[in-house]
Amino acid sequence: MTDADLLRDRGVSETKRACEAISDQALALERMRLALDAGRTGVWDWNLVTGEVHLDSRVRQLWGLAEDDPASFEVFRGALHPQDRSRSKETVGLALDPGHDGHYEIEYRVIGVNDKIERWVSIRGRTFFEDGRAVRILGTARDITERKTREQHVRVLLRELVHRSKNLLAVVQAMSRQTAAQAVSVEEFQRKFSARLQALSMAYDLLVSQDWRGASMHDLVRAQMAYCLDVDKDSVGEHAKIEGPKIMLKPEAAQNIGLALHELATNALSYGALSRPEGRISLKWGLADGRLTIEWRESGGPALATPPREGFGHKVIKRLVAMALEGEATLSFPPDGLIWSLSIPASYAMLRD
Repeated sequence: MTDADLLRDRGVSETKRACEAISDQALALERMRLALDAGRTGVWDWNLVTGEVHLDSRVRQLWGLAEDDPASFEVFRGALHPQDRSRSKETVGLALDPGHDGHYEIEYRVIGVNDKIERWVSIRGRTFFEDGRAVRILGTARDITERKTREQHVRVLLRELVHRSKNLLAVVQAMSRQTAAQAVSVEEFQRKFSARLQALSMAYDLLVSQDWRGASMHDLVRAQMAYCLDVDKDSVGEHAKIEGPKIMLKPEAAQNIGLALHELATNALSYGALSRPEGRISLKWGLADGRLTIEWRESGGPALATPPREGFGHKVIKRLVAMALEGEATLSFPPDGLIWSLSIPASYAMLRD
């Protein structure tokens, strides 16, 4: 083989190795791009010597910048939420300090320059030093708004849970005391107290199913009526005519109205309209003039007279629910059957689609 052949073969080998190196580099870049896309992560680069800042398309989107908008550290930092700027400044200072490891990591809020949308971002970066001087920071930015929203929702739920737990314990304590005072035997106390706890439990089950945002009035009515009548929810309509718009009750309203419905239903079953086969209940509600009104009307039952002594159930439907919900309640006993009405601020409910 001649020297020319050797040189040619060597050139081919070097070219092949160079192509393979380029191919490996391109593959590595593609892998990095895919990893960034999968994590919805953008890349930013801040040249501390020239002041030049490079933001890729994803970071521009997070900062609410168009592709042709100028990028600078002032623009980058100017979009920070005012409450997070001081904390961010301290973190940047540590990242630029040669005495530290040069890692930059922080989570903060940004307000889009053009779209004015507030987003939470997770920032990670690495500072490069030359002769003890910071010359460049290269980093990533990832949208964590969804996670932060979930975390905030969990915190709200936990605070709500603590508040509700204290409130529930107070309600249960009062319920226990009042039920015991009215009961003529331990067996009667156990039966009535257990039923009232179950009424509370059903209201709470509905609230939990809706992440404590509220409970459907229709669902609350059917659940309480079905339990008291010991029938399927679909059979409630055979005993009661239920009318009203689709509304969501706030937790306070769901708990207290649920208790009132329980007391009304059990009273109707024992002494009122539902104690006779021909007896019926009419229950309707509506929103008007800033108020939520609910009316329970019985018919076809035995003639009733005003009870000579107020029991706990009587106190619940006549006073306690109205007081808890800043409203007014009326209770009357005409010959046709008991009538109960409740009027509370409409802010305790909201219309559903």
